[in-house]
Amino acid sequence: MKKLLKKLLKLIITLGILFSIGVWGLGYREYKQVISENPIETSIQNVKNKDLYSTYDEIPSLFLDAIVSVEDERFWVRNGTVDFEALIRATAVNIINLELVQGGSTIPQQVSKNLYFENSASLIRKVAEYFVTRDLLKVSSKQEILELYVNMIYYGNGAYSIKEASLNYFNIYPWQLNEGELVILAGLPQAPSIYDLTQNYDLAKQRQHHVLDRMVANGVLTEEQAHEIFIMEVRNYEKND
Repeated sequence: MKKLLKKLLKLIITLGILFSIGVWGLGYREYKQVISENPIETSIQNVKNKDLYSTYDEIPSLFLDAIVSVEDERFWVRNGTVDFEALIRATAVNIINLELVQGGSTIPQQVSKNLYFENSASLIRKVAEYFVTRDLLKVSSKQEILELYVNMIYYGNGAYSIKEASLNYFNIYPWQLNEGELVILAGLPQAPSIYDLTQNYDLAKQRQHHVLDRMVANGVLTEEQAHEIFIMEVRNYEKND
């Protein structure tokens, strides 16, 4: 019986190794294909050439701090391509809740996905995404990656950049927003349809509160500053009754 179990265990391990090698190889092949068709520098420039693109200096620092705090708090200190700490934490939370509650993707990984893969979910796509992220970190600074991220993600209400979101929701540019409006916008990308300000203002405010909590936890704001921001007026849009 013990010999049978050992053989079965060896078979399972061997199949697992072969499966991993196969997925890794197919992912690398897909990465090479998309990069050969559209080099990463070209893909980045295509995003920067879009209308309503905002440069890093044009984006209020509070908004960027909010995005990092709620989307990828280790963004500035992480040196590797994958954040294993965040991945392990997200996996544990998902197992405990028996559903996909958290994701382990970093901001650079999400930029890579948006550049080439859109809604990638397969293991092969994740491997390809890893290699693109590796290249992205080689050719771009952290500031540039964060700039790309806030100009690519979806904010709901048809807006795919921070400037477009600001204009759509408030009819003014990002640098004209008050602190409350900046932080509430930073919470939208996690679930744009759910937190759409024109449809679900109360849920958007709940999300804003969570963003502020993360900013306090990360030392970006004091509790007093967070409270002052939370009670600020969010202007220039019509609430649904």
